Amino acid sequence: MENNEIISEIESDGTTRRNVFKMAAGVAIGATAAGMIASRANAGASGPTNPPLANPLNSYPITPVRVYDSRWTSAVSGIPGAKLGRMLRNSSRVIDCSFSRSSSGVKIDPNTYAIPTWASAIYFNITVTDCSRVNYLCIAPADQASQPPTSIINFDTGVTVANSSFVSLYTDLDTPVTPYQSVKIFCGEDVGSCHVILDIMGYAGNFSFMA
Repeated sequence: MENNEIISEIESDGTTRRNVFKMAAGVAIGATAAGMIASRANAGASGPTNPPLANPLNSYPITPVRVYDSRWTSAVSGIPGAKLGRMLRNSSRVIDCSFSRSSSGVKIDPNTYAIPTWASAIYFNITVTDCSRVNYLCIAPADQASQPPTSIINFDTGVTVANSSFVSLYTDLDTPVTPYQSVKIFCGEDVGSCHVILDIMGYAGNFSFMA
C-alpha cells in the first residue's frame, strides 16, 4: 500500500471506524508543517502579514492512537460523565490528548503518554457516527472560549464520516485551567447531534523549548 493512501478500517458491523493517512519516515507530515511555515513567510503583500515562525516545529508521525470516544462509559474510562455521550447542538467539550486508550477507554499505560510533553500540536483524525440530523463540529486549543469560524467536519442523519487535520494544543504550564495538551471540540448551532471519536496520527513541537 502506497504512502499517503487513505486506509479505511472497517469494523465487523460494517461501519467505518476511522480513516487514517499512512505516512513513512515523517516525510508527508514534515512536508505539511514545512509548507505551512513557508506559506506564512512568503504570503506577500496580498496575503497574511504574519511573520515567519521563529522556531519551526518538528513533526513526527505515529501509529494512530485513540484518545477519545464519546461512546465510552465513565466507569471504565474514568472520564467524567459530562464529557461523554452524544454531543448536542451549541455545546463544547474539552478533550485530554495526553493518554492513548483501549477500545473501551482504559488508559493503555497510565505512566506512558500518547505524545511527548513538549508536543504543542497534533495531526488528528476525527470521526462522527450515529448522527442525528444536520450539524457540524469545530476544533481548537482547549482554552479557546468561542467557536472557531470554520468547521472541521459536517454530518447528516445516520452517517459515519471522518476527516483529518492539524490543530494546536493547550500547553500553558503557568495557568493550568484545562488539562495540559488538550483540545476543545464545539458542536454547531444546527439541530443535529452525534458521537465523536478522536485519534492522534502525529505530533509537532519544538523540543528545545522544553530543554
